Amino acid sequence: MPHRLSHWLMLGVLVALWGSAFAFAKVAVETVAPEWTMAGRLITAAALLLPLTLVMRRSLALGNEAWGWFVALALVGNIAPFFVISWGQQHISSALAGILIGFTPLATLAIARIFVPEDRITPMRIAGFAIGFAGLVVVIGPGALADLTAGGDRLLGQFAVLAGAFFFACNNVMARRAPDMPLVAKSSGVMLAGALIGTAMASTATPPAALAEAGTASLLGVAGLGIFSTGLAALIFFRLVDKAGPTFVSLTNYLVPVFAAVAGYLVFGEELKFRVLAGLALILAGIAISEWRRVTD
Repeated sequence: MPHRLSHWLMLGVLVALWGSAFAFAKVAVETVAPEWTMAGRLITAAALLLPLTLVMRRSLALGNEAWGWFVALALVGNIAPFFVISWGQQHISSALAGILIGFTPLATLAIARIFVPEDRITPMRIAGFAIGFAGLVVVIGPGALADLTAGGDRLLGQFAVLAGAFFFACNNVMARRAPDMPLVAKSSGVMLAGALIGTAMASTATPPAALAEAGTASLLGVAGLGIFSTGLAALIFFRLVDKAGPTFVSLTNYLVPVFAAVAGYLVFGEELKFRVLAGLALILAGIAISEWRRVTD
């Protein structure tokens, strides 16, 4: 059956929330260490969602199975990918990292075929995803692919970012397979688990006292990451993956770099190249083709 208009609207909002993370992070890491930026966004998201859980009279006393899922989703969807991608970007360009993360929709398609049988693989869907990936390469710049021939640490960096894409794909499918529970409780539980784990990891790497030297702008950047790109995004992500499926949600990985490029142009005055618009046209064409089956079913 075709996706509803509400699904497309939620997809667009999710792209905007995740795409804005690049701008928030750019400000945050100026005076806040990357590990505390990661932990801070999760702490802020938990602080946003937990009161909402209480207001809506939802309980987080959901049993060991639910908390096992919260921890797993926090690790696979937040902690692990953030860590390996950050490590990988020390050795490869951000442009190449963006292309490698673009494998998330293809990986999601393959994994969902096994664990979410209703998310079918069709020739049109494969063709659409391939065209969308080509559009992503155009957006970021084909020149970034030159690093693929490098070895040593660069090769390890590439594998690290690919691992991050695989984690994101697994998270998409796991979120669909998680037990049925109230949306706000699921989102709050995952953010709380992530905040606790992330804080422990950040404290091990950098003493919390270092935050005393953080600038106001950076702290606001962390808050923006937590409120918009993490907390609110979690609510929409879990809602959308339940209603439209993990493969549909994974299309955000093609659109987020485009949004980030446009936001960079509007907010920071960065150059907006013609290839971004050309790549966007390819991405939209790929999405249309991948969803054509649903329209004609």
